[in-house]
Amino acid sequence: MLGFLIYDAKVAVLIAVFYMFYRLMLARETFHRVNRVVLLLTAVASFVLPLCVITMHETVTMEATPMITLDELSMDDVAPVAEPVVEMPWWQIALPVLFFIGMLATLGHTLMSMFRILMLIKRSEKHPMPDGITVCVSGNAHVTPFSWMHYIVMNQSDYAEQNTAILAHERGHIRLKHSWDLLLVDTLTALQWFNPAMWMLRSDLRAIHEYEADGAVLSLGINARQYQYLLITKAASIGGYSLANGISHSTLKNRINMMLHKKSQTSHLLKLLALVPIVGLTLAVNAEKVQDVVYADAPEEPSIEEMIAEAQPDAMDMAASETISFKTVLGPDYFPMDGVSVEVVHNGKVVEKTETGSDGTVTLTPAVGSTVRFITNVIEEDPNSDIVTETAEVKEVKVTKEMLAKGGVLVVSFGVSDEVVKIKVHVTAKEDGNPIVGAVAQIAGTKKGSVSDFDGNFTLEANIGSRVEVSYIGYDTKSLIVKKGSSQEYEITLEKESADKSQKVFDVVDEMPEFPGGSNAMFEYLVKNIKYPAEAEKAGIVGRVIATFVVEKDGSVSNAKVVRSVHPALDAEALRLIKGMPKWTPGKQNGEAVSVKFTVPISFHLQGEKAGASKDDDIDKDIKEVVVVGYGDEKPSTERVYVTPQIVNSPYIIVDGKPMDGAKLKDIDPKTIDHMDILKDKAAIEKYGEKAKNGVLIVTTKKK
Repeated sequence: MLGFLIYDAKVAVLIAVFYMFYRLMLARETFHRVNRVVLLLTAVASFVLPLCVITMHETVTMEATPMITLDELSMDDVAPVAEPVVEMPWWQIALPVLFFIGMLATLGHTLMSMFRILMLIKRSEKHPMPDGITVCVSGNAHVTPFSWMHYIVMNQSDYAEQNTAILAHERGHIRLKHSWDLLLVDTLTALQWFNPAMWMLRSDLRAIHEYEADGAVLSLGINARQYQYLLITKAASIGGYSLANGISHSTLKNRINMMLHKKSQTSHLLKLLALVPIVGLTLAVNAEKVQDVVYADAPEEPSIEEMIAEAQPDAMDMAASETISFKTVLGPDYFPMDGVSVEVVHNGKVVEKTETGSDGTVTLTPAVGSTVRFITNVIEEDPNSDIVTETAEVKEVKVTKEMLAKGGVLVVSFGVSDEVVKIKVHVTAKEDGNPIVGAVAQIAGTKKGSVSDFDGNFTLEANIGSRVEVSYIGYDTKSLIVKKGSSQEYEITLEKESADKSQKVFDVVDEMPEFPGGSNAMFEYLVKNIKYPAEAEKAGIVGRVIATFVVEKDGSVSNAKVVRSVHPALDAEALRLIKGMPKWTPGKQNGEAVSVKFTVPISFHLQGEKAGASKDDDIDKDIKEVVVVGYGDEKPSTERVYVTPQIVNSPYIIVDGKPMDGAKLKDIDPKTIDHMDILKDKAAIEKYGEKAKNGVLIVTTKKK
């Protein structure tokens, strides 16, 4: 146990050295992806490098020492030697106990966090998305949006809002697989719970995750100032899931500053070269020198194994027997074959008979030099006729020492020849006959494959009888069977997927659709065309209509519908406006035009009423909305339409010691902020009263 603690101490030193390198060289750079890889690799390398021992051998020649046999040695020459009693120091007992207590406590906290996340997901209402992500809607109104693996968790209010920025942020975490980073680092932290550098590395990695997710949001064209305002309003939300990536994680000031930070020059990546001497010095310090002693004129005595092999060669082979497993499969699909007869032949005799199980496997203990024979009947059907032939096929495997030492499961294939040929395949598209660049080819049942070049060609080594599957995005997958013959050139023509496969509607894509002329042009269109329905105006009906529509691949608007109704007249006006929109610039995913869903809130208010404050208006929005104001009998010649952001359940905000309306917070330039503090729950209410029940955000600006 003491040896492991010494190893863990070496790991702690390496983590501190690597983390110091990161803080000094890379922490201020905007290479978020590089910084993430550096932190993960250096953390893993810190555990691996102490195990890499470079051994330098030195040969020392000594004269042969005289040998004394038992016959020459009398009992009088042997003196009894008392064995010393060794007492273990107390600290060698206390240190392992203390280490395991800390490790189990840290690991327990991680497992508890995972359990809480899984229970929250289990109890939530699940909404699968077309891209494989599942949105889990929790009944807990205090849950802030976060992601874990392929789940996005949010409360009912956030889900009803369908905020593009929140969805894009959490999708960024999922797409970049940040949850796996946290699992790895939290596991390593359990082994380094006593090391402050490990905890700081863990914190910096989470910050990098947020920088990457923020970058994914801004890359969609979302307004940076509005997004920063969203981060501030979510800052006082409840978190507590150490394994989850949430939008309210990390220091707000650092994230806002990183958004405003100028991108680092590519030449700054040369700083990574400083890692080379660090790794080299570590290996040099960990190197060992071993002396190999060679006795001159030492008699060579045959080993026991050699003597047994000389006297009884069969016994030697049987002594080398070890357990090994085989699996029989039928190509080209590599289905498991049960009931295959198995014989073990040794020195020309069958010493064991059995057959494969339901999963096609069998475990044997064959001797080195023996042969394992597999016998089965293979049925072949001619695709051009109804003729079916059944032939016996035998596969033999010679057992070697290397095979037994390697272990594992050896696969024995029927229906696929052992002969390997090199095939050349030309891939084209059916609609125009042009070659397809980047088509992926893979041998069924294996991980072996290739990719087509600019001419649509690829070459691949495959067994005769194996099946090669060729696929490309947006096209149906096709396959070919490698046949025996002199010519090994094949043609594959791919057809586009049917409409029901390609007609997917996305919420967030790489390039979002855009109204002709941009967002301002869209709101100008709404201003010029929207009318307050006279029926609703006369009846004094107000409220907010939330409608959704789909921007199709050709830019047309379809599937407009009201998801939150106020009055049939107001609903009809909102739908009329949406259906009359001109064609948009379509959104794109992986460079291809796709259908994208949009949500638009339109508020209708009469003169004298506070816009955006209808009694049923309980959905907070951080996106722009159209507000239509009616004037009754005193209505002027034109109606007034304006845009406003609305926030509910926002924290109590104090700027430089004075309370501030949340709507005015967006007017503060992030560059003038010195620091921000957040109070939550009981601490906030005790200091500021009930008005702080949603948390307190304390902003301190820089002194001029």
